[in-house]
Amino acid sequence: MTEIGTGMQDEHAPRHTEHGGPATYEPDADEKKAIKLVEDMFDRARKHRAQYDEKWLDYYRMFRGKQWKEQRPSYRHSEVVNLVFRTIQSLVPIQVDHRPRFEFLPQEPGDLELSEILNEMSEADWQKKGWSEQELEVVYDANFYGTGLSKVVVKEEMGRPEIVYESADPFYCFPDPDARDVNKDCGFFVYAEPMDIRKVKKLYPDKAQWLKADIMDLMKGSKTDLAPLKFRSAADNKVMAEGGTPDPSQKDKALLITAWIAPDFLTDDYEEVEKKGIDDVTGAERVEGYEQRAKYPNGRKIVTCNGVLLEDNKDGMGYDDNEIPFQRYVNYLLPREFWGISEVEQLEGPQKIFNKLVSFALDVLTLMGNPIWKVHGASGVDPESLVNRPGLIVEWDGDPAHEPKREEGVSLQPYVLQMVDRMGEWFDSIAGSNDVTRGVQPTGVTAASAINSLQEASHTRVRQKQRNLDVYLQHVGRQWLSRVLQFRTAPEVYRLTGVEGAQKYFKAHVEEYDQVDPQTQRPTGEKGRKLIVQPYNSEGQMDLDQRQAYEVRGKFDVKVSTGSSLPFAKAEKEEKLLNLFQAGIIDEEEVLRGVEFPNWEAVLQRMQQKKMQEAQAQQQPPAGPPPAA
Repeated sequence: MTEIGTGMQDEHAPRHTEHGGPATYEPDADEKKAIKLVEDMFDRARKHRAQYDEKWLDYYRMFRGKQWKEQRPSYRHSEVVNLVFRTIQSLVPIQVDHRPRFEFLPQEPGDLELSEILNEMSEADWQKKGWSEQELEVVYDANFYGTGLSKVVVKEEMGRPEIVYESADPFYCFPDPDARDVNKDCGFFVYAEPMDIRKVKKLYPDKAQWLKADIMDLMKGSKTDLAPLKFRSAADNKVMAEGGTPDPSQKDKALLITAWIAPDFLTDDYEEVEKKGIDDVTGAERVEGYEQRAKYPNGRKIVTCNGVLLEDNKDGMGYDDNEIPFQRYVNYLLPREFWGISEVEQLEGPQKIFNKLVSFALDVLTLMGNPIWKVHGASGVDPESLVNRPGLIVEWDGDPAHEPKREEGVSLQPYVLQMVDRMGEWFDSIAGSNDVTRGVQPTGVTAASAINSLQEASHTRVRQKQRNLDVYLQHVGRQWLSRVLQFRTAPEVYRLTGVEGAQKYFKAHVEEYDQVDPQTQRPTGEKGRKLIVQPYNSEGQMDLDQRQAYEVRGKFDVKVSTGSSLPFAKAEKEEKLLNLFQAGIIDEEEVLRGVEFPNWEAVLQRMQQKKMQEAQAQQQPPAGPPPAA
């Protein structure tokens, strides 16, 4: 799939020699300016982010269990008891143990029914397109590096636009160094993605003759005073360059650089345009003067590779919302900073101490079980024969002065094991994790209410993460809605759950039309949009008579329901739902939906059919006595 806007050529055609062959790339003045703009932004963002690169690689290695940097003698233990892995694998499922539901709340009362349709469309997209996996990657990145990133873009798939939500590797992301968030104060955002050169050439065939694989050179060193670029291979999560040595498997890749530039960042780009008016006598249009206007009022999107300008979208960043299409989720917020605090960052020190304590204890135990031999040089004993084997016979010259002896082994002091236990407690305290968090039932606690209370108390820190996740998903939902209203012009099938649990299917797409002034009935020059919904009947055929058109009049606020589904709240939630049902406040559908009962729609439908059958049976008159002979 190719992103809409990516692969579209600018107005400058490739230049050729008089013999028809390709010439060297010779950008004109405007192209040079665009290339220079991207290079300057990328260079500035790289310099700022360079302070995190090595740390992030260390955090990633720490999670993977590569926790010893120094070379140790072969006889010394270098054990890894990976508490970092255990902690993150306990926290991440808690954060993503939900299925986010977007609620689009209309700002105008007339859009209430439309908002319900949009809610169903978003849930269908999330389920059928596997977006939960993308969210999981974002949450993992946030725990590793402090910040997870994603993007909601539109890519071309089989000749039609497809809305795509996907995680973005933080190693590929270079935001404005002055930014605190993506869509609040970010002047620009550079996404530098290592891509197979064949794919780049396929995306931009008109520029293919000037493109080549360059990632190996970039891995060796940059054009600035920076260290070599640090990237990971998306194929195997392997660092492309370790110690300045590039990974040969990446030799066919080039660095595709895409820059989204906000309108406020392009303050120096103005153009002089005619100021027109109407002649009072003739009624004809006339030029009344000139005025300066922002050259790129909607922002700009530029794509380069190998210093070649591949794309320059001067009309905006490709989307109606004029927003940079990235979203940011922070693990722990650092005030007035773009990059958050990593979970591994807090656990790195205790983890290293824990590994050293365990390794030291094993070293001592090894020496206790196999103490050092003291052997005189004239004893005639081969040191290679002195192995700790049962029944071993050691031959020596018989001289008592030359007798081989074992040194007394060093005993393991109790305080060492006490320190190991204490470090485990400190580790859990720093991580905000414990047995309850990891799903282990505390000793002596059996009541469900007591366990729920302990769980809720243990998830205090997780709740803040969940609030951060809610804010992040609100941005995802808002940009998804913008893409739907802009690009979903081809009908797509959705499943809608009716109020009685029955499954209904409908097609939906957006139609654009020319708006007309209601008084003059003349075109206003502006475009309007309608969401067209065509339901299917019970036989699976489209019901053309039920075609509905919903005018998209106002904006929608986005609400995300995720936090209420945290594991510690599920039991409490289920109990509340049952109490409300018994009180007659809610019905079976709300209970089954709320507890996320598997295949609850079919269960509800069977329940309703059974009730209808029972009601019909009660309405039939009882069988009377047989007629008299």
